[in-house]
Parts: sequence; structure tokens; C-alpha cells
Amino acid sequence: MPAAWVLLPATGVFVLPVADPRAALSSVTLRWDDHFKVDAAIAENFPLLALTLGELHADLGIEAGVWMGFDPEDNLRFDLVTVDGTFGIPLAVQSGPWSGRLELAHTSAHFADGVRGGATLPGSPDGYSREWLSVIGSRQLGPARLYVGGHALIHDQRGAPPFGVQLGGEVEGPWRVAPYAAVDLQVADEFAWTPAVAGQAGVRLVFRDGQRLRVAVAGHHGPDDTGKLVGNDDWLGVSFGFDVNGRVTIPGGVNPP
Repeated sequence: MPAAWVLLPATGVFVLPVADPRAALSSVTLRWDDHFKVDAAIAENFPLLALTLGELHADLGIEAGVWMGFDPEDNLRFDLVTVDGTFGIPLAVQSGPWSGRLELAHTSAHFADGVRGGATLPGSPDGYSREWLSVIGSRQLGPARLYVGGHALIHDQRGAPPFGVQLGGEVEGPWRVAPYAAVDLQVADEFAWTPAVAGQAGVRLVFRDGQRLRVAVAGHHGPDDTGKLVGNDDWLGVSFGFDVNGRVTIPGGVNPP
């Protein structure tokens, strides 16, 4: 059968886990731990070249994002706590209810450590910079999806142990306005395999062009691997997410027409 190539396809074949704190999805989260804070992410996974061969679909793309943490002070001042930048090259495949993704990526923190320590100029004395290779696979089960994956650090400036494992699940209704829930569990050698659990439960609205707005109660418990380097990061909050041509479930699942 002939292969069909598409340059700059409208959507990718693998949909990122919505509860994964490192997924390239844009959001603003109002969160509470010992006091009120704000997290914001501007991120996108952008397919460049797609291939269709029978029931097999694949795409190669680029990914980039910025994750920011703000600590409010008096007079509506929001001190910058962390800025993490990430870019990567993902390769994704999908056939029927199965899909998977392989990615080579880099992330680094450039402001967090200097601002966190009260320095007059931003800097990164802790040297948070790393490259990794990650793989994840998922299976659609009606309105739900289950996924499992892992990563290996190729290089880490602080010499962290390389391996980690991820698994989770998502479920959503088949309507344009519908409830959804998602949970993500990650363990890594650099945190002595202590579980980090993130979750969301809320409502998502699908627009006719495929874009989605998510409003959910969200939370996180366990180690945090961002440039904040705070150890455990336990919080509860309200998250507002916006997915450009994104879905909670993968193609072939229960999605609005």
C-alpha cells in the first residue's frame, strides 16, 4: 500500500498525558501548600512531518516549553521562583487503540536558584541542566486510556542517577462539555524511588476547531524534579489548561464529532 506523507499536519498522533507535570501543555495553576502560589506553563508539541501507512500513523516533530513559578507578595507583586526551559524532538506512532512516543529532550533552569537564594542577579549555582531519552506507550480502552513509560538521563550536570518510570491513566466523557479525570505516577532513582503523584479532576470544553479548555481541581504529592530543587512539593489547587489541537484521549477513542 502506498505511504502518504503530510508536511506540517494539523494534529499529532500521540496525545500527551494531561496530568504529567512535564507534559508540553499550556496552563495556569492557582495552588496552595503553606501559602498561595501561582504556576504557569507555555508549551506546545508541534508535529512537522506525518506518515500514514495503512492503519499505522507516525509523526516527527519538535517540542518546547517554559514552566514558571511565582510567589505572590504584597501589593500584587509576584516574585519569580523558577523558570525551566525545555525543548525536544519527539517521534510518535499510533495504530488502532495503541500509541507510543520516543523523545530526546533537554531542560535547564536559568533563574530559579539565584532568585530563590535572594541573589541580586539571577543565576544557577546548582547547575540544573540535563538531557534525557524517554519512551511512553498507551492503550485506549473506550473512554479511558492507560499509559506506561520511562526515561534515562543521558547527561545531568549534578550527576543524578539516570533512570525513572512513569504510569497513569485518564478518562473523559464523549461530549463537547464533559467531566474528565487523570492521574500520573512517577518514580526515579534520583529520589530513591519515592513516588510522585499528580492528578486532575474537572471539566473540559471542546471547541469546533479541536482546541480544548480544561478547568480542574489539581494536586501533587511527592518529589519535584524542576529547577526549584525543593525536594517534596505537596500542593492542592485549581488549574486552567488550554490544549491547542489537543485531546485527553488518543485518536480512535471517544471524542466529540
